[in-house]
Amino acid sequence: MTSPTAPTHDATLPPSPAGTTPRPAGRRMIDAPVRAFHWLFALSFAGAWLTAESERWRDVHITLGYAFGGLLLFRVIYGLIGPRQARLSMLWRRVSGFGGWWRQAREGRVSWPSLGTLAMGAAMLLLLALAAPVALSGYLAEVDWLGLEDAMEEAHEWLANAALTLVLAHLALILVLSLQRRRNLARPMWTGRVDGAGPDIAKANHGLLAMAVISVFVVFVAWSLGTGPAPSTGPAGAEAVEHGHRAAEAGVGGENSDGDEDGDDD
Repeated sequence: MTSPTAPTHDATLPPSPAGTTPRPAGRRMIDAPVRAFHWLFALSFAGAWLTAESERWRDVHITLGYAFGGLLLFRVIYGLIGPRQARLSMLWRRVSGFGGWWRQAREGRVSWPSLGTLAMGAAMLLLLALAAPVALSGYLAEVDWLGLEDAMEEAHEWLANAALTLVLAHLALILVLSLQRRRNLARPMWTGRVDGAGPDIAKANHGLLAMAVISVFVVFVAWSLGTGPAPSTGPAGAEAVEHGHRAAEAGVGGENSDGDEDGDDD
């Protein structure tokens, strides 16, 4: 007579309680609101930069610029009162380690992976710091503000190109470090998780807040493009208004000429 065999369990995974969903693999490092901000922020910047030189797509450029500024405001607020792992102070703490790296490098102990991590943190911090003047100069270039429209337009273009340089440097660092470490460093910004055992750094995902951010972004862009932004008093807007005035005057003049001719015939 054979004895009954006990059920076996996979030793590599802890048993899940009955009726519960298995825990996702890896550790959650980035919550959903930060990930939503990251991709919408990148989308807004890319779209605004691509449409910057086109008068036809000017409405899209202005709308994405406002969205860019609104997303930055959300990130600052979330970085001040949000969960600990999303605080802006954590980003600053990553960059502040450069002093220790430099002391070790002077002693002959150079850690290139650590330098790459520090550089990525610095690029992200500089991008956030540069985003405010980019958005503000773009706004001031589109309104009548002490006659500084031309200067603000030039400053806006220079700041946007500087931000683009930082974006490209950020992407290059991600590519180089991913190849060096043989893992996709961009994946956590999509999934929120990194491989390995251990507790989650982001204790909660805050999915509802992320959905709210995405919804507000989509509604604002759709509403703004549907209604059209207010007429601009900046250089481009003034030129369009002047062109309209000239066309109207030409039309009135043509009608008067026709009337004079009719009177002469009589």
